[in-house]
Amino acid sequence: MLHCRPKILRYTEGVKKARPFPALIDVARRAGVGAGTVSRVINGGQYVSKRTMARVQEAIEELGYQPNVAARSLKGRRTKTIGLVVPSVADPFFSVAAGAIEAVARDHGSPVLLAQSENLPGREREQITSLIQRRIDGLILVPCDGGNLSLLQQAAFPLVCFDRPFPGQPFATVLGDNYGGARAATEHLIHRGYKRILCMAGDGKLFTSQQRVRGHRDAIRDAGLPYFAELEVQDYASASDALRRHLLGKDRIDAVFCIKNLITMNAYKILRELGVEVPSSVGLLGYDDFELADTLDPPITVVRQPVVGIATRAAQLLFDALEKGKHPKGTTTLKVDLVYRGSCGEMLASRRYT
Repeated sequence: MLHCRPKILRYTEGVKKARPFPALIDVARRAGVGAGTVSRVINGGQYVSKRTMARVQEAIEELGYQPNVAARSLKGRRTKTIGLVVPSVADPFFSVAAGAIEAVARDHGSPVLLAQSENLPGREREQITSLIQRRIDGLILVPCDGGNLSLLQQAAFPLVCFDRPFPGQPFATVLGDNYGGARAATEHLIHRGYKRILCMAGDGKLFTSQQRVRGHRDAIRDAGLPYFAELEVQDYASASDALRRHLLGKDRIDAVFCIKNLITMNAYKILRELGVEVPSSVGLLGYDDFELADTLDPPITVVRQPVVGIATRAAQLLFDALEKGKHPKGTTTLKVDLVYRGSCGEMLASRRYT
């Protein structure tokens, strides 16, 4: 007796798997050319006739083909993606900067992978590692400190810093004139007749804080005035405690210079809560502009950094480096503006610090 094995039908038999996206081979078939020709067209069209290039480009448009960036990166090619690490996008300075960098990247056909370090070296290392794993072509960084140098050196891609330099390293860096801006702001308060000026600062380890506090302190000492400072103002509670001590104590201040926009916002609210008249009783001047600063009563006088200019320049340096295959170096320092609005008793105006 003959025994016939029944044919076992697998669920894949007779079923053609559909790709979710058109592949390079699909473009080649539509255009009637080889896959290598399509690849050359995508990478600039070298050794491809105009007629063939037009046919391939037409097939690409018809199919909606997009090059597989992940596959290209595995072959060692550029992904046309850059990374951006900032302390926090909640800070108006860095959110505006991120938008400006994205605009430059968009002009170069490159997406931006954005990450936040929260000013923590360990968190910064995690974010940079993650971006390296995604095979970014270059990085724009607001560095926390110099602790992640070896990681960046191993990555070997172009790096540009902005707002702060990388400690002890010649990486390309774009800054605002922190020292000069703070000194000019303090001298403005002095010229307006204020003599007991409190400087309120946050994280003393940061380059920007150090430079602004130094500029303020030098102006105060050159004028022969007493130096008042609160250099660890981290939040609303610490700002309130500092202001109350200096307003209600025996060494009553007559002006406040805040070296960060978030501190300025808190100082304004606290002065209002205490019923302190600005600028007749206490003058107020802040570093870094912020939304609605010009609509408050009184509007707040500020040192305005060219945020878009700083960020745009940083992005341009990175893409220049990618095009030339070089690692940029050197520091670019942009001028800042002192914007007069009324919180120090002045007329509305602005002056570029030089």
